[in-house]
Amino acid sequence: MGIKMMLFSSVLVLTGCVSPADELVEGVSSARAAFEEEAPEPNETAGETELYVPGGYDVEEPSDDHNVLITRGNQAFALFLNPNEAPDSTFFYDLQKANPEETWLADEKFSQHGRFGFVTVRTIAEDRYELVVSSGGAKLSTVTEQSALRNHMEWMMKTARSIEAAQEE
Repeated sequence: MGIKMMLFSSVLVLTGCVSPADELVEGVSSARAAFEEEAPEPNETAGETELYVPGGYDVEEPSDDHNVLITRGNQAFALFLNPNEAPDSTFFYDLQKANPEETWLADEKFSQHGRFGFVTVRTIAEDRYELVVSSGGAKLSTVTEQSALRNHMEWMMKTARSIEAAQEE
């Protein structure tokens, strides 16, 4: 009985461990799926912008029409809007990649049906990562822990896509 319990415990411990590289791969895959899926219906409004925000997140009063803060507890997400950018715009990506010496843990671009999006991740401190997700003229960024990357990548892309889709209507 003791050996079975040790093996079972070992399996539980191993399945609970996800390496940072695996977390990035899974997160990028989730972001790609969110980019390629139909955009979720907006459920919030920030100024003149309609957007989807998951439950538990708050849209703060926007300081202007192009900058919105989304929060959950003490975690903040900056949403930058450029309504002049087309769905296939690479503007935010080009800005992100302006420094050729920057090292990226993840740098993935997505294209589908005349739309462009991307995810970038870079280390900024021990277990602190800058995450940027964009689709068309909407870009979300945050600083987060490795364990939250996958979840954030997915909902942030859904939010960016919801803005783009609402603007097309």
